[in-house]
Amino acid sequence: MFSIKFKTTDELPEPSPRLIDQIIGQDEALNIVLSAVKNKRHALLLGDPGVGKSMMVKAVGELIEKSSTDFKPYTILAKPNLKNPEKPIVELVEGHYEEKVEIIKPSMVRQPPSILTILIFMIAFTAITSYLMKGLPDSKVLGIIATVSIVAFALAFVIIFLTVFGATKGSMSNAVSPMDLKPVVLYECKKRPLVRASAYNVTKLLGDVKHCPLGGKPPLGTPPHKRIILGAIHEAHKGILYVDEIKTMPPEVQDYILTALQDKCLAISGRNPNSSGATVETNPIPCDFTLIMSGNMDDVNNLRAPLLDRIDYKIVLKNKMENTQENRDKLLQFIIQEIRNNNLHPMTYEACCEIVKIAQLLAGSKDRLTLRLRRLSNIIKMANDIAMGKNIKDIINEMSEEENIKKSETLPVNVDKDKLKSIMGVLNKITEKDKENKEEKEKTGITATDKTKYSKKEIKEKEKIYIDREHVLSVVNTGIYSMTKQVAIDYLRNFKRYKNIVPNDSPKVGVIYGLAVLGSDGIGDVTKIITQIVDSKNPGTHLLNITGDLAKHSITLASALSKKYVSEGKLPLKSEEEIDLNSKEIYIQFSQSYSKIDGDSATAAVCLSIISSLLKIPLKQDFAITGSLDLNGNILAIGGVNEKINAAKEYGFKRVIIPESNMIDVIDSEGITIIPAKTLEEIIPLVFENTSLKSN
Repeated sequence: MFSIKFKTTDELPEPSPRLIDQIIGQDEALNIVLSAVKNKRHALLLGDPGVGKSMMVKAVGELIEKSSTDFKPYTILAKPNLKNPEKPIVELVEGHYEEKVEIIKPSMVRQPPSILTILIFMIAFTAITSYLMKGLPDSKVLGIIATVSIVAFALAFVIIFLTVFGATKGSMSNAVSPMDLKPVVLYECKKRPLVRASAYNVTKLLGDVKHCPLGGKPPLGTPPHKRIILGAIHEAHKGILYVDEIKTMPPEVQDYILTALQDKCLAISGRNPNSSGATVETNPIPCDFTLIMSGNMDDVNNLRAPLLDRIDYKIVLKNKMENTQENRDKLLQFIIQEIRNNNLHPMTYEACCEIVKIAQLLAGSKDRLTLRLRRLSNIIKMANDIAMGKNIKDIINEMSEEENIKKSETLPVNVDKDKLKSIMGVLNKITEKDKENKEEKEKTGITATDKTKYSKKEIKEKEKIYIDREHVLSVVNTGIYSMTKQVAIDYLRNFKRYKNIVPNDSPKVGVIYGLAVLGSDGIGDVTKIITQIVDSKNPGTHLLNITGDLAKHSITLASALSKKYVSEGKLPLKSEEEIDLNSKEIYIQFSQSYSKIDGDSATAAVCLSIISSLLKIPLKQDFAITGSLDLNGNILAIGGVNEKINAAKEYGFKRVIIPESNMIDVIDSEGITIIPAKTLEEIIPLVFENTSLKSN
């Protein structure tokens, strides 16, 4: 299986810590991405989920960070615009930026005088005025009193106004605080950046202006230049911008990205029209970046043509690789990486072989291995959890012990916690000693009382947990790594006992067993196909329980082909009576078919069933068949052949007939006889009763 021999993965060397060395099966795509990044070309990565698109970009980002010797750091500042506050100035400063720290002396705020001060001032003013007015004529005294009264009244009004409203020169609306004039550092880039952004989050991708409920005017509101949020498109300046999940990218966002690619700069404005930030717009901010986007194959239809034309490289990642020893070694490298990176238990050689077999099943062929490695990673992690051997009761007990420890930590001070804990420990040891011995013997073959007979090294080796083949098979058989597979398993579990399928029964006319695959992740099932021929003045073919246009066209083809074979009389079958096809009405039923049928893999089975009913010759019941027919009677390849073979095994059929071109895909042929077929004629002697065959 592998070029190196081992018992467990513990014996294998550590994987490379570099991400670039951990990418498996995508060498061609990786070379193109590296070339695109080096030459500052934009790229689009397309492929199935889990083939390594994000990991590839992350690995490239790791490389460019280490090769940033020619990169010049920069800082992006936001400054106020005194002439037009709603249009703040954003400036990019090359090189190392040092913020100038200015010591601002706090200005003394003038407070209104107190009432006592006013009274003292009034008494002093009255005394001085009385002294100065001694000896003056009465007419002048009255004029002076009137003038002083007016001045005193005006002064009192001003003092009262200041006292009530607290209005001072420093708090007037036209005053600007020195702190509001200070530039704000929006972003400081010290190495070549790799910025990842989601296509659906417009604010983080393009930037925004925060909302200010006070209108953004000093002294109460926040100045506009302090409310600017840089987008990932600006933070990726002189680096890489990676946009994932392009299917969720709105058309207007694509227009902004297209503008940034063309102009290499983009202004920021408020995204919410109901916010105070909607009136704020900056000057164009530099954003000269290399764009890398990724998505699934059908996501490319969501991209607008002008943006798609701007992307230089369109790279399709592979989802399968050839099943060679070199690639199996790469898959083994992936297993070691997952164990090391996720701190899992070691895996045995047999379990590693089973992972390779699962990779074949997911690829759908014996000579291919899947590159949807995220699914394999999930299976390895789940197998590790099963290897831990903890059931629901054990988990509940562990959680209860943790809760008891937390409660004991909150006991009153006068309770001796250490003493209480030791008592509880002794009681637990006494009550669970037998249980512990039993569990340890089941896991390691050593009880707690026998540990004294072994050395510490031997005990450690015996007690070590390994991920074995049974743990991997447990994950696969339960289907917990896939929702659709669990649904299919549940369907079979609920309806299989009700299906009237009797393998290896006596031969029957018009009854044959076809094979199908349920769910996108693949689980096989057997379908009973029944054909009845009725005399009628309006001949035709009627389909029962058939969904999907492809299936209907295929069954119509099978009906026409079977009529052709019967009318020509070239089949190696003996018919007891002549058949008038112009008066026959054909009914085809997929009996107890509760799932959707939309493929053409039952064409061969339907054709044989119709021929059996027309000629009234029974079919053997010890086989199941799958295959698609063309107009010449050739049997064409179908999908899901391994799942269909497994279904025939589970139902107990002795034989299964598949297209010859699918033999290269068969992974496990044990437990059933697999018959490859190229044409319909060569199947007929195998499926009809020998007594019905012509002597020649």
